[in-house]
Parts: sequence; structure tokens; C-alpha cells
Amino acid sequence: MVRLEGQLRPNEKVLWQGKPVVKAFLFSYGFLPASIFGLFFLIALVFVHYASVPIYLDFFLLVALALFLALPLALFLAITTWPFLAIKNTEYLISDKRLMTQTGAIGLETRSIDLENIQEVGVRVGVSDRLFGTGVVIASTAGRLGIGVLEGPRWGSVYGMHPSLVALKEPYEVQKLLQEAIHEVERSAR
Repeated sequence: MVRLEGQLRPNEKVLWQGKPVVKAFLFSYGFLPASIFGLFFLIALVFVHYASVPIYLDFFLLVALALFLALPLALFLAITTWPFLAIKNTEYLISDKRLMTQTGAIGLETRSIDLENIQEVGVRVGVSDRLFGTGVVIASTAGRLGIGVLEGPRWGSVYGMHPSLVALKEPYEVQKLLQEAIHEVERSAR
């Protein structure tokens, strides 16, 4: 795994570095709802398989039913496997010049944005965040799609289109640190 420290420019200093809380990260990607959904279809698939054998359903009808139930099951496996693979590759870094994120389940995506391009920093604490004592730090930029980890089921929402640090243990402290770093960049530019 390529660590974010290896992406630093000369004379760039790390102000903060962290990883998401595992349980909150998994939950934010819809792991629990997908598990319940997938379990329902798994039970239905097993029921169709064993209940239809004595009835001697037409082979093609049996195959159609199995495919109808297997597709949501495959979707369930994809949804639940991705976060487990991505969590080990997900990390965040704030330097005195940039906000950087890295994530990926199979491939690796590393992105950064200069602090001078960040216009606003907010924190969102959703229902799942309250359960795990975490939050999401969201950095708003002008005229640019987000560079952060897209928040699972909320893709395309206002939060999913901005740089976001998902499932952080102390989001307000990270927000404050990022705001101070942005102000320092603005002061040094004057």
C-alpha cells in the first residue's frame, strides 16, 4: 500500500493523519442494511430451490427464479465485500498545504486538494455516527467535484460531492485543525 506520507512535497509538514473507525466505516457503506437484504434473498433462494424440487417445476422456470433471486444476492455480496477490502486502504492526511485522501477496495485512489481551494469545512453527525461516536468532516470547494471518500448510500448527495473524511473519531477536532491550516495558508498568501 502506498502511504500518503510518500506523496508529500518537499518542505510539506503533516499536521494530522488518521483512518476511519472500522465499525462506523462499514455501517456508513450500508453494510448492515445490505446484509439484511441479502439474507432475505439467500433464504428465498434456498426456499425456492428446496420447495420447487418436489413440485417438479419446469427447468426454465426454476432457472429464471434462481437468477431472479441470485442477482440481488450477488449485489449483496458486492456491497458487503467492498467496505471490508477498502477499510485497510483508507487513510486521510492534512498537511500544511493540502488535504489528502486514499481509498480503494482492489485498486487504489489517492487524491489531494490544496488548502487554498477549500472554502468551507463542516461536520455531519448522522444516525450511524451517533451510534459509533464518529462524524464526517466535509470540505467544500468551488466548482469542483469531491476528492474524498464518497459516502456509501449517500452518493450524489451534497455530502458525497465534496471532499469528505468519513467515520472519524473526533470530527470537530479535525475540523478545527483543518480550518486553522486553511487560515494559516490564507495569512501567508497576503
